[in-house]
Amino acid sequence: MGENEMNWFWKKNDQENEIIIDEMSPMQAVTHLCACIQLSDGDADYEERVAWVNAISTLFPDYSQDRAEIFLNEAHSYINHISKDEILIYTEKLLFRIKAVLSDDQLNQLGPKLAKLIEADGIVMTSEIELANLIEKILSISITIDPNL
Repeated sequence: MGENEMNWFWKKNDQENEIIIDEMSPMQAVTHLCACIQLSDGDADYEERVAWVNAISTLFPDYSQDRAEIFLNEAHSYINHISKDEILIYTEKLLFRIKAVLSDDQLNQLGPKLAKLIEADGIVMTSEIELANLIEKILSISITIDPNL
């Protein structure tokens, strides 16, 4: 493992769990990104969960719901144990993984799906806008958020 490569560790139920971004599947990376957005305002609600399912089912039509749920739970467990600054670093690393593993078509579909996720709870927080700007910059996609929210 390279010196500059970052690994993510946290304790849960007396077991050490490891998240290695460079080994994430496309669906796992997108799910972790969605979890970063969901939890950026401190809470993931039902509407955001529905928006995540919609994004995953569109991008990965043959996805396993059970596997996706495992990834979402894994992401929430990890993100709930790191600071806001660490979330931004984690998100940036996820975005580089997503850029490497998603097709251009999937990347183009991702922007509108993330916009719906950000808007899902009816209010757009500054933290969500910060993440949207980072996503647009790294993935070279557009996330158009309703200015009336």
